[in-house]
Amino acid sequence: MTLQARLENLRNKPEHVRKQIAFWSSFGITVIIFTFWIGSFTYVGKNAGTTVAKAVSQAGTPAQSLTASVGGLFSDIKDLIFTPRKITYTDVIVTPGR
Repeated sequence: MTLQARLENLRNKPEHVRKQIAFWSSFGITVIIFTFWIGSFTYVGKNAGTTVAKAVSQAGTPAQSLTASVGGLFSDIKDLIFTPRKITYTDVIVTPGR
């Protein structure tokens, strides 16, 4: 079935059905955008400084950076959905200054 045939079929439906289809379509697009937005946040931990320095040194052209960030986004979303994260706790030792 072609897109034009689907649109014609949708135009022939009652108005309340068209409104439901419009609502759920916009809801689905919003969920996709929200997922990409959540995936854009990065983990900031104890290696954040070295991670930023490494990323700056490896940055190439804007197209390469964009491609790398999109690839990283997809792997982050995959890890967020399918991989449980292991949380480890460590002791913090506080010593007086010199």
